[in-house]
Amino acid sequence: MSERMYPGLQADERTVFAPYSAFEIPADLRELHGRYDVEATALRVRNFRYAEEWIMMMMGGWIATIPELPVKTGLGKVIWETAQAADEFGKRLPELRCGRKALDASEASNTAFSDFIQAVAEPESPPLTIEKLTGVFDVLIPHLVEIYELHNRETDAICDAPTIEILEDIIRRKHNHIQWGQDVLDALCETDELKQRRRDRADHIRSLLTASGGVTGVLETGQGSIN
Repeated sequence: MSERMYPGLQADERTVFAPYSAFEIPADLRELHGRYDVEATALRVRNFRYAEEWIMMMMGGWIATIPELPVKTGLGKVIWETAQAADEFGKRLPELRCGRKALDASEASNTAFSDFIQAVAEPESPPLTIEKLTGVFDVLIPHLVEIYELHNRETDAICDAPTIEILEDIIRRKHNHIQWGQDVLDALCETDELKQRRRDRADHIRSLLTASGGVTGVLETGQGSIN
């Protein structure tokens, strides 16, 4: 490669440098293919938004019925960030050319999943804080994180890059939500009896989730996980 001289005011001020091009950028090693086409991605985003909307609404409704003040204050941040997630999914839908479906931006994958959501939301009375939080933070949100991470691994890394970026931010926040919720539940479940209540509730809700096929309604039997 030939050398060029940077023109200084005098000969001894000139600097030698290797020539380069403004268009010499690192190669994009992402592959232009993925498991989901545009229509499939739009459907999944509507499914994701349905779950986020319901988490936001059920936790908002619980605020008045939860007697533990630290739980009330902590839920406020979770509710706000869940609302942001639902909003981001809603903004993504028109970009996926889903037409009129964008007007009804959320959709349950099937009736069984909507029934599952209602079961998670069912506890209402003040003594049921453990049951409230267990369904959301031990079962539902961890499931969503698993599916969001799966989507990012299997979708088109180039064409679906906006969805990937949205999900990456949501996943980061969800991990914080899970940690907060499980820390609260650990503190609330001080006795063996309370710990058993938590286990029983988680087992019941998880069985309903599995029966529904999860947020996208598809059970990956070969992998043993809900997709």
